[in-house]
Amino acid sequence: MGSGDASQWRQTPWGRILIGLLLAQGLYYGFRHLCTAGLMASGDNGAHDVWNTLYGLIFLQGLQGVGLLVGGMVTGAGKRHGALYGAVVGVWNGVISIFVASQTVNGLTPVALYGQPVLQTAFGALGGFLGSLIWRPLPRVSLGDSRAARIVVPVRRQPSILAGPISLWRIAVGIAVASAGSLWANAVLQFVLESGEGRLSIDSQLQAQLVTWEIVGLALLAGGALGGATMPNGIKQGLFVGLGVAAISIGIPMGGAALAFEQAVYSAFSPITLCLVGGWFGAQLFPPVVKAERKKGLGPASA
Repeated sequence: MGSGDASQWRQTPWGRILIGLLLAQGLYYGFRHLCTAGLMASGDNGAHDVWNTLYGLIFLQGLQGVGLLVGGMVTGAGKRHGALYGAVVGVWNGVISIFVASQTVNGLTPVALYGQPVLQTAFGALGGFLGSLIWRPLPRVSLGDSRAARIVVPVRRQPSILAGPISLWRIAVGIAVASAGSLWANAVLQFVLESGEGRLSIDSQLQAQLVTWEIVGLALLAGGALGGATMPNGIKQGLFVGLGVAAISIGIPMGGAALAFEQAVYSAFSPITLCLVGGWFGAQLFPPVVKAERKKGLGPASA
């Protein structure tokens, strides 16, 4: 077997995923050790305890996101479904993160068990999508029946991301899921803690607030993804889901008391933004199914 055949595994789907996963893990731990070394060089004796605080946890998730963006870009480069390749990298990175957290801490937090895998999947899919945009895949070559091959393929103009019909029932399901997760985030957190039977724990009020925010964010992403799944215009679907959730989020507080302007802006901006991302992610992860049309009157070529 020659050296060219031995290197072909790097071009296979699982080979690309393995390379992206190793790159994402290497970048994360490299950045983490670099930041720890910087804190220790500045004279901070509790450098390792910084990562157990609220801001340290957020910063570590940001480092994981940067590593997954780069790893997903490498995995999705030159691939037609780059977002799907990047999402697989994010899923396996989340599994590794859960395993490492279970070996290094006394108990898994809900953030590590539920929040990180979903967020890392989203970061990996975004990186894979960016990689397929920067390094575009080769164009497909169309061959004729039995005559001369047609090498030149006309380039079709891509439709607008807001074009196409909308699916009302998908939008309704997305609004229901996103609104339920947003309004009952505290109840969801309490249910998860009770179901864990002591294996899951919340150490501080700040951590409980962070977990609640992540539950709301995951619910909005999931609602947008349900609205945009199998649709050619996932961003448009996610936009309508976000507008519906924003109307509910603003309308409920207005019925009881005066609503501050800052709270109204936050209640409108967050659902629209996250549902837009969720709608795009759902359409990329579950693309629309295109039925192949068989032309009439075409049979096997005569001798």
